[in-house]
Amino acid sequence: MDDLSDTEITEEEFITKLNEQLISIGAASAEQSFGLAVWLGTLPILAVVAILLALKIINIILAFFLVIIFFLIFVAATSILAMQARQNAVQRAIREKILPQIRRYQASHATTLESFDSKAREILPIEAPLLQALSMIKKPSESEHQHEE
Repeated sequence: MDDLSDTEITEEEFITKLNEQLISIGAASAEQSFGLAVWLGTLPILAVVAILLALKIINIILAFFLVIIFFLIFVAATSILAMQARQNAVQRAIREKILPQIRRYQASHATTLESFDSKAREILPIEAPLLQALSMIKKPSESEHQHEE
């Protein structure tokens, strides 16, 4: 699955597999960062509440509510960080894996970027990470055309 430029694969299959690659890379990165952050962040929250409870600064009911409030705030912050980790992993995969595969596919199948892009827009939902990769390719090529004029 690392190199999808096999001549037996159709353009639709190629587009779908590239998008699936990006989705799985992003999901794995988000899962890993969320799990790690929750594991490392929960311990200090529980420690602070336990210390406050042991020093009799708070009672058991307040400790319970503090744990819930801190945990909800922490999960929200961790979710934002996991989303950022997913975006960074997808961007890195686009640069390092997906763009070279698209260029190899285009060269071996004599297809243009415009036709490949339009086919991907037909097949994939608008939020698909592969469409983001294609827009990254189109932006530099569009600026090159403007400089030529």
